[in-house]
Amino acid sequence: MSEDEESPEDFPGVDDLIGSFMKEASLWPVLVVVIASGGAFGAAMLVLTFVDRNPFAAAAMLLVAGLCLDVVFQARRHGRYRHAARLIGLIWCMAIAFAALAIWTGIA
Repeated sequence: MSEDEESPEDFPGVDDLIGSFMKEASLWPVLVVVIASGGAFGAAMLVLTFVDRNPFAAAAMLLVAGLCLDVVFQARRHGRYRHAARLIGLIWCMAIAFAALAIWTGIA
């Protein structure tokens, strides 16, 4: 291996990459777009599940919620995926806010 090539161990993990987006202020616009787009997807899932009573949306929401809870429990128990757990929490908060806004304005 030459000096120019990096080994796979030198690359940061997913949690470190998400943490760099949260720490670096110049990357916050990208983080806002990620949170808003994830929130829009979550709001659609919430509206389809609770307002329209769509069973397929409910199954999708249970699957996504289970995956999110697993990441949160991994962050609490082992101390890894802390930044990912924060990002997931922000996305769910944005999803609830977007769903409430859609219901309040009559879009949903």
